[in-house]
Amino acid sequence: MTHTAVHSATLTQEAQNVSIALGELVQATRRLMWALWKTLTQGQPPCPVKTARQQADKLRAYADTLYRADPRHAQDLYAAATRHELAASAD
Repeated sequence: MTHTAVHSATLTQEAQNVSIALGELVQATRRLMWALWKTLTQGQPPCPVKTARQQADKLRAYADTLYRADPRHAQDLYAAATRHELAASAD
């Protein structure tokens, strides 16, 4: 017959180590949840509203960069920018 003896001092120390580790895990989880909550409830700063003129100017600037490589496409973009401005001013 085999006898197994468990030393209570070793078992107690291991139980304390597990208890300490679980306590640290709980604290880390609380910090993580708090950080997530703050991030989700803070909200993003609103994007600046761009006017139709600003959007059209940005499109024209992009068309300027394409003009040498594809002038027909650039002309289409210029026309689209103008249509966008006119449609916005009609509203």
